[in-house]
Amino acid sequence: MGITDAVSLQAEYPTSTRHFLLIGFLGMFVGSIVFCYLAMKKKSNNISETVTFIIASVAAGAYYAMWSGFGVTKKGEVGGEERFIFWGRYIDWFITTPLLLYDIAAVADADLGEIVFLLGSDMLMIAAGYIGATVVSPYKWAWWTMGMIFFGIIIYMFVVLYTKVRENKPDVADNFKVLLAITSVSWCVYPIMWVIGSEGLASVSLDIEVGFICLADLVAKVGFGIYLLMAVLPADEEGDNAEKTSLV
Repeated sequence: MGITDAVSLQAEYPTSTRHFLLIGFLGMFVGSIVFCYLAMKKKSNNISETVTFIIASVAAGAYYAMWSGFGVTKKGEVGGEERFIFWGRYIDWFITTPLLLYDIAAVADADLGEIVFLLGSDMLMIAAGYIGATVVSPYKWAWWTMGMIFFGIIIYMFVVLYTKVRENKPDVADNFKVLLAITSVSWCVYPIMWVIGSEGLASVSLDIEVGFICLADLVAKVGFGIYLLMAVLPADEEGDNAEKTSLV
């Protein structure tokens, strides 16, 4: 897409849609600054802080791109209707959601097979959602269904990882359960908005679609990162220290 095309598409956004995209950018940008500070402040073992910084930074870039008219295109549907498709969000998710799941797997001390299974299912889910968003009915619904199958696998893996944490790290289990709930609930917004938004039935306005996804993104990335770093990991470290003390 050229510069002229991007400016043209930007001019066609409803004003409130652009405002939601700007809110998404500002929220992710502030989050990236906070996570960067925490990563630089921690002298060692700052992998989680670094990962959350990368997640927020990528998301901030994606929202800025979509706000400026890049990362979006128009798709002609059956009947000649044209719809906005924000493909920039799929690039964002394809990069950030595996990193987010890596954070979850790291807390649970997941083995390599579990990590590959979890991250691979996520990447296949995002790819299926993107392909479905770019094709027309009725084919797109098969891709959406495929994506939901992979989403179901991810939820199943959450149960597996929670069971592992409850058995091996009981001090962290409650906080880890909240972290999984934050992720699961916020992620449920995406397929719902896919169905009723521009990718699917287009039964809601672009403002509502972008607004709900922006809110879900902020919770799933910035909210997730804050809770991970402020509640889950400190509890994990306290549990490790207590175990070391008991061994001594």
